[in-house]
Formats: sequence, structure tokens, C-alpha cells
Amino acid sequence: MPTDCAGGVMNLQHWRTRLTYAAMSAFVAWHTAAMVIAPAPDESESVNALSVAFQPYLSLFQLGNRWGFFAPDVGTGSLLRYIVEDSRGSHHVFTPLQDVNRFHPSSYWFRFSHNAVMRLPETYGDSTGAMLCAQHASLHPVSVILVQVEEGDFTPEDRLAGKHPMDPEFVTTSTLKKVKCRGS
Repeated sequence: MPTDCAGGVMNLQHWRTRLTYAAMSAFVAWHTAAMVIAPAPDESESVNALSVAFQPYLSLFQLGNRWGFFAPDVGTGSLLRYIVEDSRGSHHVFTPLQDVNRFHPSSYWFRFSHNAVMRLPETYGDSTGAMLCAQHASLHPVSVILVQVEEGDFTPEDRLAGKHPMDPEFVTTSTLKKVKCRGS
């Protein structure tokens, strides 16, 4: 009887190991298929049908790249800056992504939320402004001005000259939205 029990436990562990490998293999196959289907052109009905199944996965991990994924044009970057205007009329400038470690997982969420504000300031500007008013309550804010900063052309020669890509001569700023703080 003990050999049957031991054999049953051994058999269970064997099947658990096989099931684990099967699940991992299925995930690798799913991810590979998603990476192949995501950049495929929308000309085929079969690709369109498959992309519907993969869309939640691609959206969650922002993998919905187009053909340019294989030979990307990286382009310039942009970031969100904001200015807190206090009751005395002074302006306090903040660039939150400069203080975040880009290797820390939270930087992804900061960048994602800031990109959402820059893309759709009419949708996300008021709530972001209200949050920043509360965050900087000690400054007695009257308003928060959301600003998008876009990098311009920065060459290797500029780097060798000791310049930085975010120096004023290389960036373009545009005001996205001015949000009045409550109680001001």
C-alpha cells in the first residue's frame, strides 16, 4: 500500500510538472503570436479577426506596434511639466518625471498617465490639476498650468559641447490647460 501512495504522489508531481511546462509553452506561443499579429497590416480579414482576440493583451502591455516597430523612427520625446501659481503670483515649476527612476516599475505608470494628460488635456486636465492643487496645498495655489515640453533636434555635436537635450534652445513648450484650484 505505501508504494501505491508514493507512486500516486510521484505521478501527481510528474503531471504537475508537465502541466506547468504546457502552460508556460502556451504563454510563449500566445505572446509570439501577439508580437507577429500586432504589426501586421489591416488588409487581411484573418488578421483582423485574430487581432480582436489579442487586443486586450496588446493594450495592457502597450504592444500594439505597427510595421515601424521593425525599423523604428524613434523621434523626439515629450514630457509633462506643470507650473503652480500661488496666491502671491509666484510661479513654481515642476517636472515630475525627472525625479522618477526610469528603471523602477512605477516610472511606466507615471509616463503612461502623463502621456494621457498630454494627448487628451480636455479629458484628464481638470482631474490632474485638482490633484496637483491638493498635492501642493502648502504653496496656497491659485491655479496649475499644465505644459507639454517637446524635445527638438539634438545632435552628437551638441552633446560634445556640453549641452543637454532639455536645454531651452532644444525644446518647444506649449500650454495644455490652466486649471483653477478650489478655494482660491
